[in-house]
Amino acid sequence: MMTNIARIALAVTAFLVASSQCALAAPKAKINPDLTKGETNGVDRTQTWNLGPTGLRGWIYTHPASYMDSVQGRITTESRQILITDVAKDTPADGVLQVGDVILGVGGIKFTGDARRSFGRAITEAEREANGGILELIRFRAGKTDNVELKLNVMGTYSDTAPYDCPKSKRILNAACKALAREPLEADWSGAINALALMASGEPDYLPRVREFAHKLGPATLKLRLKDGMVVWDWGYRNVFLCEYCLLTGDQDVLPAIKEYTISLAKGQSLYGTFGHGISVPSADGRLHGSIPPYGPVNAAGLIGNLAIVMGKKCGVSDTEIDPAIDRADKFFGYFVDKGAIPYGEHAPWPYHENNGKNSMTALLFGLQGNQNAAALFFAKMATAGYANREYGHTGQGFSYLWSTLGVNVGGPDAVAAFFKEVTWHLDLERRCDGSFTYDGGEQYGPGEKNEAENKYYGGPNYSGLSPNATYVLTYSLPLKKLFVTGKGGDKANWLSPREVSQAIAAGRFDLDRKRMTVAELVSAFGDWSPVVRGWAAEELAQRPESKAMVLELNTMAEGSDAHLRQAACEALGFIQDPRSLPVLVRLLDHQDRWLRVKAAEALKKYGDGARPVLPGMLEAVIQTAEPPHPVAWNDPIQIAQGQLAAALFGGILKHSIAGVDKKLLYPAIQAIAKNPDGMARMHLKETFQNQLTMEDVITLAPDILEAVRTRCPADTMFGNEIRMGAFKALTKYHFKEGLEAGVIFAKTQGGHGSENRTGEIMSELVAYGAAARAVVPELKELIDQFNEQCRKGEFPAGELNDRRVNAVKDAIKAIEAAKDQPELRTIPMKPETT
Repeated sequence: MMTNIARIALAVTAFLVASSQCALAAPKAKINPDLTKGETNGVDRTQTWNLGPTGLRGWIYTHPASYMDSVQGRITTESRQILITDVAKDTPADGVLQVGDVILGVGGIKFTGDARRSFGRAITEAEREANGGILELIRFRAGKTDNVELKLNVMGTYSDTAPYDCPKSKRILNAACKALAREPLEADWSGAINALALMASGEPDYLPRVREFAHKLGPATLKLRLKDGMVVWDWGYRNVFLCEYCLLTGDQDVLPAIKEYTISLAKGQSLYGTFGHGISVPSADGRLHGSIPPYGPVNAAGLIGNLAIVMGKKCGVSDTEIDPAIDRADKFFGYFVDKGAIPYGEHAPWPYHENNGKNSMTALLFGLQGNQNAAALFFAKMATAGYANREYGHTGQGFSYLWSTLGVNVGGPDAVAAFFKEVTWHLDLERRCDGSFTYDGGEQYGPGEKNEAENKYYGGPNYSGLSPNATYVLTYSLPLKKLFVTGKGGDKANWLSPREVSQAIAAGRFDLDRKRMTVAELVSAFGDWSPVVRGWAAEELAQRPESKAMVLELNTMAEGSDAHLRQAACEALGFIQDPRSLPVLVRLLDHQDRWLRVKAAEALKKYGDGARPVLPGMLEAVIQTAEPPHPVAWNDPIQIAQGQLAAALFGGILKHSIAGVDKKLLYPAIQAIAKNPDGMARMHLKETFQNQLTMEDVITLAPDILEAVRTRCPADTMFGNEIRMGAFKALTKYHFKEGLEAGVIFAKTQGGHGSENRTGEIMSELVAYGAAARAVVPELKELIDQFNEQCRKGEFPAGELNDRRVNAVKDAIKAIEAAKDQPELRTIPMKPETT
């Protein structure tokens, strides 16, 4: 997994930049071919779906109508046919169907809706005792249409409480356990998950093998080093397994390893309670708990790291690092309560009910502590509402499938039963006729991907080594409650009431239901428990003609006493963009409700240039709300409120020009944002620094510009080099002598991620100084040694990527040493000291 995650990570930055700056575009239009007419446009036989316990895989038209549809799981909505691409031998389909056949319907009726969902539901129906396992299909072959039958195993009927008190679920679990038991236990994160699932099954025959594996993963001699590298995934999953094993069996032999993993993770946590693929670097004064270096924080890794710390404490690990680490994690992830889903890293909340299993993991993080009931209940409810989001996830959906039901289970059996009813069609599609499971998924969404020769029913695919069998053994083993992650010792204070379960399920489909609602019903939804629903209701209301006459009412609501109504009204005003709302939105920019500040800034950004009449007020707000990055203000840890205002200003109205703006407001606003802890907030100044500042501006802002180059941001470091590049180029544009040293500092402290491209860009600016750059040639030679040393330590991949950055420096040295001329250099004048 480590190599796969490292490879996947290279594409993430561009994805997050796009998604943070604008709404992601709808998928490009594709033609839905009629396979019965021989149309093959768009058919890709390497992109196929498992078709349940039939022995079949098939190509299905996969094309969501919009970005919203992709996130909400409506990815095959327009499909009406299934092209068979594989028929496994000795399976129900063998001898009945063949490659190239087209399935047009089930139960004697042609598909009139999503063919994939219809097929999944038909499997569920066929497996009932009353139907004897008979799956009726409409088959098209060689120009002829006929009805055929497949004989599936009779698995029974899902009970209303499934997987609890459900014979069918128990049969599925037993078969999946046998498949899992045939898999190896690799000494890594994936093996740890397999071993967790074996324990969750409650089968005592697996325990000797699990014990041997636990002693292999957790030797008494384990010594971990706090160093850079993709260690958090491995440490986190290993420790969760070891803790569950120790708590299940009482085996004390693994306690030294548990202590080592737990304390090392606690020491490696950042000042915000987060992790990246690896641990934090020391702070500026050499202490623990600095920032996560670029690439930056990754909450999918950080949550398992923090969960491992909580589990270590359950095992009795005691150290001065443990409780502060749990407290930091609680405060950081607790910030997202009532705001949205846990994001990719140190970012604004994700505006949907689930984000690749991270809300579910957070529900467990809070639920297992026993004293965080409000947060546990919120995230369990979000996870329950996230049934529609199961098939969406950056890099794929493996962690969504692994964690989603476990997180819902924090909310109790009723929540799980309601969630199950929404997803059993998909669970039955992923199951194969030998009882094993497979994984279908892709970047954001999609089918399983294999080359045509490998695209077979049995064998892979999986998600970066994560076993689908382990995933679904954990899912179906919830009723056994053998592990803490599957409900052992669950706190009923976290359980959703029947009313709350209904609210969660309704929230998951509100994006469609809102289209049929009256204006009064939409306004009523402004008070919904779900921040996602409140936003959707605001968006829908703004599209109704009646909303224009409601502006004054919404203005009043936005400044009212109800936090939920304020938020939704503010969002609605941003969509409506009536000039009468501008003064209201500006007043909200320094409201005591930090989340309302975010919504006001987002609304003003939607106005674009239409917000120019209140530009002075926006600049004043960004100045007045500025706070130092330390100590962390936990009611807005990375200062997202000011970051959104930075986006509205320098990523909006002032993105292309600062001409005519009052310098008495402009300069302090720039200075405030340049010190914001969030790299994404600072990023919005890149264009301003790089292309818009006059020489006079640079001289006036010189201390801040130099500081912006020399000092990395503490939060969201993924984007931290953007402002540094912009500030560096502000100096080089006018050939300030200080730009030379600043460029060397930047090159040496840029971090590894993206340095294969960024180094060349820095060197180009230094070369432009001509002969004047000779003064820094010795430091550039040191930079080459630094790059090669990073490779020797395993901190950066040797080979082509390192060669690109080393050669960029070598070429720059060569050009500088050959230069005969230089531009006229300027020096930033020293400001006189004041007494």
